[in-house]
Amino acid sequence: MILNKSIGQFLLATLATYGFTIYFKLPKKVRLITSALSGFIWVVYELLFAFSDNYMISYLLSSLLIGVCSEFFAVCFKKPATVFTLPCLVPLVPGAGMYYIMYYFIESDYVVMREHVIKTTLTTSALALGIVLSQGIVRIIRELIKNYKSNRINNNLTHE
Repeated sequence: MILNKSIGQFLLATLATYGFTIYFKLPKKVRLITSALSGFIWVVYELLFAFSDNYMISYLLSSLLIGVCSEFFAVCFKKPATVFTLPCLVPLVPGAGMYYIMYYFIESDYVVMREHVIKTTLTTSALALGIVLSQGIVRIIRELIKNYKSNRINNNLTHE
């Protein structure tokens, strides 16, 4: 049952993201990998939420994974990481939350509206924090690799 649901959600998220990649005119050679990554991230989010029952942790870890994968694919395809990051965020962006904020505002139900404002704000903050953390982690790893390589080269030169 969970597998069938996950496959369906993977396909829907992948197709939705593929539409965005066409609309935003992403290079053709990265459209499919970006869309598949987006579908995979959505399934990861759903599984994290099913196990933790905490949408904040689920959004944070999912966006962290988006950032790390985007940086990896940016190196592989020699494209900016945003080419992969932005489309992958499409299924995770809390559009329904924004809709309900406006709906309850129009209906003058400010108590329910406030709950949606808080949840949507926390959700978008978790998404942004995950992306920022992933970029920081990747930058630290790159510096460590660079320092390791330069130390190795310096050690080889001094031993000769």
